[in-house]
Amino acid sequence: MQDLANDRITVSIVMLKQASTHPWGSAVWSFLGLLPGLSEAELSLAQDKGDIHYFPDFSVQLHPLHSDSYYHNLMSGKPKIYVVSPQEEEIPKPLLITVDYDEAASYMETGEQVFNAPLPSALCDWVEQFVLTHYQPEKPKKRRRKKWHDQAEKR
Repeated sequence: MQDLANDRITVSIVMLKQASTHPWGSAVWSFLGLLPGLSEAELSLAQDKGDIHYFPDFSVQLHPLHSDSYYHNLMSGKPKIYVVSPQEEEIPKPLLITVDYDEAASYMETGEQVFNAPLPSALCDWVEQFVLTHYQPEKPKKRRRKKWHDQAEKR
């Protein structure tokens, strides 16, 4: 891992390929997590279930404009990391890795595959430091009520 003060970090994506239980189905892919982040025990347990595929050297980039989304991800109780992959690929080839749910959801809306896994604690700390540095919550605004009774009298 790199310096946690950065806005970018390099990780390896770990995916699991399992045989489908459906007679006409093809392989079922799932996102196990990241290296660093997964323990040897988790990897050996997953290897018993299917084939493990590694996708090295992916960058997780944080942007100050998305700090509110990172904040909500951290405050959800179960922070997640998302991997986006084209839908038509037999072997998922990750296009993007992000901790921004809004970004992942926009890819879901366009038909791309989006996998998620728990955010490793080291990355939680990294995202938390970034959010503490860059997140500025919006100040509450008072709504002005419409004076509907004045308009009714004018008619």
